[in-house]
Amino acid sequence: MTRAQWLRTHRIIGLVIAPFLLAQALTGAMLLYRGPAARAIDPVGMTSQATGAALSPGDAVARANRVMPGRHVVRLFAPDSDGATWFAQLANEEGRTGYASIDPAGGAVLRAGGLFAFPVEAALQIHYRLMAGKAGMAMVAINALALLTMAASGLAFWWPKRNIAKALTIRWSLAPRQVLRQAHRTVGVVAAAFLVMLAGSGLLLILPELADASAVPSAVAVPAAAVDRSLTLAQSAFPDSALRDLRIDGDRMIVNFRAPESNARAVHRVIVTLSRPHIVGATRAQQNSALRMTVLPIHSGEVAGPAGPALILFIALALAALALSGPILWWQAAAQRRRPVRKTMS
Repeated sequence: MTRAQWLRTHRIIGLVIAPFLLAQALTGAMLLYRGPAARAIDPVGMTSQATGAALSPGDAVARANRVMPGRHVVRLFAPDSDGATWFAQLANEEGRTGYASIDPAGGAVLRAGGLFAFPVEAALQIHYRLMAGKAGMAMVAINALALLTMAASGLAFWWPKRNIAKALTIRWSLAPRQVLRQAHRTVGVVAAAFLVMLAGSGLLLILPELADASAVPSAVAVPAAAVDRSLTLAQSAFPDSALRDLRIDGDRMIVNFRAPESNARAVHRVIVTLSRPHIVGATRAQQNSALRMTVLPIHSGEVAGPAGPALILFIALALAALALSGPILWWQAAAQRRRPVRKTMS
C-alpha cells in the first residue's frame, strides 16, 4: 500500500470507532483503580462507616437478598482493603440484575439499586460489553481489531526514511492546527506499542468468553448459614488464602481465594456444594489454566508492579486524546477544503 492508502485507512477507521475508543479509554482508566475510584466517587455508598461486629459472607448475602426482594445474590466480592465494603451482584429468574454494597462492620446496606447507582460497575460493563451482552462484547472485539489496524496504518504512514527523532518533533511555534496535527502524530507513535499490547490482550480476554456458551447462573435464595458452612469447607482447601469472591449457581458455590504469590490477579478456586456441603474440586492458581489469570495482569499493567497501572493510565489518557484529536483534525481539514478560493485582480 502507498502512504496515501495507509493514511486513508487510518482516517476512515478512526472516524468510525473514535467514540468507542474514547469510551474504552475513559472506562479503562477508571477501572485501573477500581476500588479507590468507587470509594472516591461514592464515599457514602462504598466506604465502611461503622465499627460494629464483623459481618460474615453469609450474612452479607442474606442482607443483600432482603434489600432487593425478588433478586438473589449470584456473586459477592469481599472487601479488598481497609474501609472497603462487601459488594453483591443480584439477579432474578429473568436475569435482571441489581447491586448492593454492605458494610462489613455492622452490616448496614449502604447502597442498593441498578447499575447506574454504582458508576464504577457501570464503567466495567461499558468497557467489557458496552452494556449489550454478547453483541456488545463482539463490538468491543471489533474495536480492538480496529485499534490494531490503526496502530499499524498510522506507523506505516509516519515511518521516516531517516532521523526518527526529528520526525517526532512538535514545533510549538506553528499555527494551532499544525501543532495539534504534530501532537496527534507524536503521541500516536510513542503510544503505538502499548496500544497494540492493550488491544491484543483485550482480545485474548474477551474472545474466550464470547465463545463460551455456558448457561446463565441460576439465581436462588441461599440461607446465610449454608453459605458460611460451605465457605468454611472451601477455605479448608486453602487455609492461608484470603477470599476474593464467591459465585452462587443453584446448589453450587464457586469460591475464589487470592493467590498473590502467582500474580496480582491469580486465584485458587474451590467448587463446593451448598445443601450437603462437600468439595467438588479445588484448583491451585499454579494449575489454573484460565487465560484470564495470565492476560489480565498484562492488560492492567499490574505485571510491572505498582508503576504498571500508572503507565497504563497514561496510555489510556493518550488514547482518549487521540480519539478526540483525530476527528477534530479531519473536521479542520474538511473545513479547509470547503473554504472558497479568493481570486485576485490582475
